[in-house]
Amino acid sequence: MKRAFIFGEFIPKSTTGIAYVNTNLESVLKELNFFVETLDDPRSNDYFKYKNFVKKNLNIIKFFKLILFLVFAKKYNISFLTISMGNLGLLKSLLIIILLKFKTKDLYLYVHRGDLDLNFKNSLYKRYLIKLNLNYSTKIILLSKLFSLDESLKIFQKKIIIIPNSLSKEDSFTSDVFFKKRYKIFENKYQQEIIRFIYSGNLQSAKGIHEIIKAIKLINKKKFNIKVQLDIYGMKFEEIDLKACNIFYKGKLKHSDRLTIMSKYDFLISASKTEGLPITLIECMAIGLPFITTNVGAINDLLINNYPYIINSQNLNIIEVICSALYDHTKNKTKVKSLILANRKLFIKKFQYSHFLNNMKQNL
Repeated sequence: MKRAFIFGEFIPKSTTGIAYVNTNLESVLKELNFFVETLDDPRSNDYFKYKNFVKKNLNIIKFFKLILFLVFAKKYNISFLTISMGNLGLLKSLLIIILLKFKTKDLYLYVHRGDLDLNFKNSLYKRYLIKLNLNYSTKIILLSKLFSLDESLKIFQKKIIIIPNSLSKEDSFTSDVFFKKRYKIFENKYQQEIIRFIYSGNLQSAKGIHEIIKAIKLINKKKFNIKVQLDIYGMKFEEIDLKACNIFYKGKLKHSDRLTIMSKYDFLISASKTEGLPITLIECMAIGLPFITTNVGAINDLLINNYPYIINSQNLNIIEVICSALYDHTKNKTKVKSLILANRKLFIKKFQYSHFLNNMKQNL
């Protein structure tokens, strides 16, 4: 039996998009008759260790054990790991790649984030390490053709393969149930006094959470008949302002009931300044939850033509788009209904588990 190795974050230890995709990858490799061995990134230990803020630890002992494991591991036919973008993370990725080169025939380097080129351009140190990481890899997995145009990848075009993210097999199946329930909501004629928004992501400036909170607060200060409730889910990397009515921090959103919780809201909102191909938006498309988002990274791949709820990270723009979404939800339900149907069709066409499985079959 062929042997495969995956290093990185995995569900349930981590709830990040990277963990979700790595867990998907494990399932796919098993379906393709690989014996799969996985090893958690020591970074995962930090995510649920603290009640309040996620702290960055060096995890020296765990990393040393990781190195020993790789030194004495049996050989693999194929290995996967995700490139890290931090100063130490790039060194960590490079060291693991070098060790795996002696242990594996083909080494696939996943680029999950959308800021590879930004880091490449802004730091000589990172530029050098990024080049080394890419050079030692057998193949480079990108989430979208959009990223293949990055300056940092120009000389590596022959190594690049495109494998978009997808939902898991289970979530692809169950999302159909959630979608049918949500689609029927728009048959109802009742008026809501509170429109419920969900934010799901890391709580840090790069995700635009501070601008979202300011926008919601300003909207609720105006004397509209409708109020906006914002429920915030995610890992705390920074302090956020919760000194306002109708804004609540709900903790970390567990994978096990993620779709169930998301389906109870009227809109998801994201204002990320950099992105890869976010699983959260794919989940929205699958279950029929309309979303407000920036158009950065590979998000454009997730948008139907003329998608109406695109924002930048400026407060006034966010307010304008939220107000437009509120109007459509209360006065123009047919538009929202058509939107979620088009999103679902795009999901079925491109982002189900079966597409991820087929992409892996073609590229391994």
